Amino acid sequence: MNKLNEALEVHDTLNPLLWNEDKTLKEDVFEKLSNIAQEFLKFIEIPLNIVDIEIVGSNASYNYNSQSDIDLHIIVNSEVNFIEPTILRQLYNDRKGAFNRDYELEINGLPVELYIEDVKDGNATNGRYSILKNEWVKLPEPITYEIPDITTNLNEMLEKCFKVLKSDDAEEVRTLINDIYMMRKLGLAEDGEASIGNLVFKELRNMDIMTALKEHYYELRSEELSL
Repeated sequence: MNKLNEALEVHDTLNPLLWNEDKTLKEDVFEKLSNIAQEFLKFIEIPLNIVDIEIVGSNASYNYNSQSDIDLHIIVNSEVNFIEPTILRQLYNDRKGAFNRDYELEINGLPVELYIEDVKDGNATNGRYSILKNEWVKLPEPITYEIPDITTNLNEMLEKCFKVLKSDDAEEVRTLINDIYMMRKLGLAEDGEASIGNLVFKELRNMDIMTALKEHYYELRSEELSL
């Protein structure tokens, strides 16, 4: 039996909480996401060379579930800017993280997650919907893949996580967090949304393991930096 709870579901239609039957974005959803994007741009107070603002991920496709975020990506070109790209990316990540922590935003019960994506990076997503143009950039294709059994892989990763959550070594915790994200990145690149790496990551996130690891890391670092 697949131990996957709701890490990946496949549907015949787009999420009805966001989309009309003809695959157009609901008007009130469009207005709210537009307002959220504008609030985010005011919040970060950093120059952005904006290429587009897009809904990506499972809620722009057919593999959404009850825990799926609305991934709202600000697509930028960081090379056409007066700030060095590496420094600019650090600033983006800092302000994006602060915004997502400070604001608890939902659309019809679905949490909204803001992210700044460089146009060069690309993103493995089945669908892309432009908020700026209010139209599909990439219309999602029906999903026909089978969900693999991740029981063994998940259990092995959970064992590592539970061990590290008892560790007093902040660097050990940080390394595991990075390893998990890299596992997902490689899985998406090689096998897409149905990759074992991506599914294990989603299940860890759904179980709040990723949150627990990050909180544990910052607790340990706070202790190390305190006198």
